[in-house]
Amino acid sequence: MKKKDTALKFGIPPNSLSTIIKNRDKIQNYDSTNSCSKRLKTCAYEDVDEAVFKWIHTMPYKNVPISGLFIIEKALQFAKTLGYDEFRGSNGWLEKFKRRHEIMAQVISSESKDVDDNDSEYWIMETPSKIKKNYKPENIFNADETALFFQCLPQKTLTFKKDKCFGEKQSKARLTDMLRANITGHQKLKPLVIGRSKNPGCFKGAKSLEVDYDFNKKSWMKSDICEKWVQKLDKCMIAECCKIALVF
Repeated sequence: MKKKDTALKFGIPPNSLSTIIKNRDKIQNYDSTNSCSKRLKTCAYEDVDEAVFKWIHTMPYKNVPISGLFIIEKALQFAKTLGYDEFRGSNGWLEKFKRRHEIMAQVISSESKDVDDNDSEYWIMETPSKIKKNYKPENIFNADETALFFQCLPQKTLTFKKDKCFGEKQSKARLTDMLRANITGHQKLKPLVIGRSKNPGCFKGAKSLEVDYDFNKKSWMKSDICEKWVQKLDKCMIAECCKIALVF
């Protein structure tokens, strides 16, 4: 049985299952090594603890940052619902809760979110076969985004062994490119290029472009630009009576 299915069966997040599996020897040996001394510490409000723990696991999917005050506020709400009017949700309770569940502050990455290994494995195993079942290879297209820092100089230089190398800060001027082709490699669609200017000087006098061009202040891919390009592609494929699968 896959880890994802096992986690679903027992009603726990896949990450929690991975932690349990990782520490299984420690958990199994705990009773035999500590039967005459210490016991696993439990908290006074176990159902409140469990409710907050499960709630925290749902938050990354909602892209909502969590603070200590946020956890306390949610714990107070759960305690009230469960009838624990005496529950105070103090800073001491918060620190113990964080230690119990190994919760720590981390910097939020704006570039990408971690992908669960089980989810990746499931996607790799299941999704391509479903797509191939319904589409011919020449009608399956992949689109991928990259950036071209066209004013950057090489990061290495040839110099004498004893000399120190100094350089200027690299330019951040960029173009964002979206490259698209089918999986057979026989059909390549026009690249989508995103720059900063509506009418770049280098376009002056050009009657046509070999790319689709769009722009914004930072030359970044935006949802409205991507949506506009997909709609344009959809119209072209409808005109050709062609049904394709586009994978990003």
